[in-house]
Amino acid sequence: MADYQCTLGGNRVDFNDDPRVHEAPEFYCLDPELWQPEIAIPEQQLLPRLPEGGVRLYHSVGHRDERTRSDGVNIKSSHLYLPLIERLRGEGMVLELIEPTGIPNKEVRFLQVQADIFLDMLTYGWFGANIREAMMLGKPVICFIRPEWLESVREELPDYAEELPVVSATPQTVESVLRDLIAHPQKRREIGRRSREFALKWHSASAGGKRFDAIYRALLAGDPLLRHRN
Repeated sequence: MADYQCTLGGNRVDFNDDPRVHEAPEFYCLDPELWQPEIAIPEQQLLPRLPEGGVRLYHSVGHRDERTRSDGVNIKSSHLYLPLIERLRGEGMVLELIEPTGIPNKEVRFLQVQADIFLDMLTYGWFGANIREAMMLGKPVICFIRPEWLESVREELPDYAEELPVVSATPQTVESVLRDLIAHPQKRREIGRRSREFALKWHSASAGGKRFDAIYRALLAGDPLLRHRN
């Protein structure tokens, strides 16, 4: 019954295969002042300083107990990341893992902003709120981006697809990808800079307001805004 439906990434089948369904990243927006890289961290949330060369990894699973099988498998790929981190520690790497659960968003950002690399889903093919928050905080992210879903986004929003700074990895490539980011802090900083710029452009509250003002005006003027299939 909706005149305009929003999605971002994902599979364009069934109900998503409809001309009223549009790629609308601005719908998934954040307050850039609340999620900004220079936020003051409360003393009780401040993590101790790491030794030289140490790296903090952020891996969050909402409702972990309900979403994780008895063998440790879950959609966030914990069963892949945790053994990998242990192997790297065994080689002498100083890696601290931040695994918050049950913490409100307004508080968890104080932990997020202290991370160096975010670790997310390696098999699903897209990302959610945790990664949008990471990008708004100026952090590099590892997450599998399914090529066909990215191309679907590119058809409607080529700039979004071209500028997306998420570092894509699969279960087969994640070790080399993570090793590379751990070894190159300058690369992490550059990806983080681009991530913040990207989030401000596509996922900020002001971007959302501008996009939806245009959508509402067009719909009220009688333009159905139907997506044209190729």
